[in-house]
Amino acid sequence: MKDISLDPISRIEGHLGVKVKYDHGEYVDARVEVTMFRGFENLLLGKEPQTAINLAGKICGVCGATHTLVSTEAMEMASGVYPSEKVIAFRNIAYSLADVMYNNLVVSFLFQGIDYSTEILKEKSPKDYERGKGTSCQFKDIHGYNKISDIMDNLYFGKEIYKEAFKLQTNLRDLATLIWLRYPQPLSLRPGTLSIRDESAPQKIKEFLKGDKIIQRLLYIMADLRDFYTGFYKDIEEDFVSYGLLESSDYNADYENMDDWGKKRLFPPAIIRGREVVEDRLSKILLGIRVDVEGRPYENWKQEYTQDELGNELDEKHPWNKETKLGNLLNTNFIPTIKQYYNGQVFMPSTGDLARLYTMRLLRGKVKALGYEWEPRGNNVIERTFARVFTIAFLKEFLEGVEIPQGNTEVIRGQRNYKLAVGAQDAPRGSNGHWVIVDGNKVKKYQIVTPSERNFSPMGGPVERSIIHQRVDDERGIELHPLRIVRSFDPCSACSVHLEYKDKRVMIPV
Repeated sequence: MKDISLDPISRIEGHLGVKVKYDHGEYVDARVEVTMFRGFENLLLGKEPQTAINLAGKICGVCGATHTLVSTEAMEMASGVYPSEKVIAFRNIAYSLADVMYNNLVVSFLFQGIDYSTEILKEKSPKDYERGKGTSCQFKDIHGYNKISDIMDNLYFGKEIYKEAFKLQTNLRDLATLIWLRYPQPLSLRPGTLSIRDESAPQKIKEFLKGDKIIQRLLYIMADLRDFYTGFYKDIEEDFVSYGLLESSDYNADYENMDDWGKKRLFPPAIIRGREVVEDRLSKILLGIRVDVEGRPYENWKQEYTQDELGNELDEKHPWNKETKLGNLLNTNFIPTIKQYYNGQVFMPSTGDLARLYTMRLLRGKVKALGYEWEPRGNNVIERTFARVFTIAFLKEFLEGVEIPQGNTEVIRGQRNYKLAVGAQDAPRGSNGHWVIVDGNKVKKYQIVTPSERNFSPMGGPVERSIIHQRVDDERGIELHPLRIVRSFDPCSACSVHLEYKDKRVMIPV
């Protein structure tokens, strides 16, 4: 048996390591470790809501607006305000462009694509490259490459596909700043409204996207790679969670109405268990979350709240009860274990673009983009990667058809505010939630559960399950496959761990 330590892993956000055991052509064990910590959750305590939003937005420079947006929606619920239809449309455009399309381009082609390049394959998996030389591309008339090996020849740093993706992600990010004003950490978001610098931004964005041909080309390049690698990587359970993505005009930030406006998001929320939707009510999905710190360097906490403000039962390990307290540093794996409870069952579903597409397919029917119809083929490395690129194409078509409603950007007053509030919407990496308790216009508690905390949860989370029992035919690629698996989940460990600890003896700088 061989031990492999992949630490730190490159081409991801943050410091993440995976320890793998390998025996007789198979990975027999995998342990995720996140050995960095940050202080955002505790730094938010005692702050005024707007200050907390600005601080939360600085958690990560890769998810450049997701924490700002989700924090803003939490504070809208806490303050009893919500935005106009015009503001919602502007938010959706900017969020689609930067946090989803831009991020997915970077991850798919600047981070992941390199693992399928000729330069890597000739050293780590030469059989793949030889097979690629003998495999014709189904979509060569769209992207221009005759053989799969021709695609592989152009995925590495500085090669044609890499350069096209690099230029496009820059353009998308720059277009998003017409609305966000700055990216990452947008300046324009405020509870119930948005500062709009350029009213013509949506039209400029439409014109760019309608003239763009690169997204279609990249979609079909990845479609050919998808076909080439279908059946190569093992599947894990087709269990998924999504909070949904992009608000409809019915969004009013009211917790009592959350299930109604949540279902009307462009991508709807759901828990999928064994290929079936078992829950599509956003409030129930959020109430079923548990945070387990057993075996982590955290102290447990006392339960303060037994019910939410509508009388629903709250578990001791629910984020509204959780506090971030460091116990000791004997164990320096700072990522907690996130579990999903539903109807007496407990499981650890994966989240991300694949979860969103799976949900939409089950709830809304066929999903198409740029002439390609998406159908699920399991939950594995290439499916997660392709889903990321398909989402870019889907949002391109969505943005080309967006119309900005008439009206103003003034704050709308809702029916009530909530002491216990939550903002929950998908980041590009999956389900992102901010739970806040506001008391007297000050933040009393603040907890964040990120998508990477779900996917990279130790003690049997999706990443660990994806590695274990994966087979390797060539030992030259013994490290390649765990790295591909990790990167297929688009890790962002920088925003997955949050703590600040100090006493008379110890102070850990944050």
